[in-house]
Amino acid sequence: MSIEKINLAIKMMESTGEEILTTGGVTSSLIQQAEQKLKIKFTEDYKYFLEKFGCLSFEGEEFYGLTRDGLNSDAIPCVIFATESARMRGDISQSMVYVKSSGYGPLFSIDLSGTDSVFPVVETSLSYKRDKEVNIVAESFGDFFYNEIKDAIEDL
Repeated sequence: MSIEKINLAIKMMESTGEEILTTGGVTSSLIQQAEQKLKIKFTEDYKYFLEKFGCLSFEGEEFYGLTRDGLNSDAIPCVIFATESARMRGDISQSMVYVKSSGYGPLFSIDLSGTDSVFPVVETSLSYKRDKEVNIVAESFGDFFYNEIKDAIEDL
């Protein structure tokens, strides 16, 4: 269902005629290398996003991913750089993958600590390093991506 939500979001973006900026899809080999570097396994819907787009920006909404620079990219929108930096600062846990900035403080990450294949997208505030509080904003990356794109289109 989550991959279907990503495909719906793609159709919505295309129907606006607005520019969709991507870095280009990446190989499954690069995705596996990124998983090893971050010591996690990406969700199937996020892998689909990476294979299709790499990274994506649409109407000010920037989703982090993998670029053709590979594992050594040292800037946003590389999900490896973003995740490792956020983990080092204590802004997310070791089981989270930082996929989007709010632009005003909170971070959006896929929480991979779940069980039974439930890996929600969570929002962590700047106080996360002290209180470890998370707010679930979507049940999956696909749902999150769809909702963010839908909101961006409504704001056009």
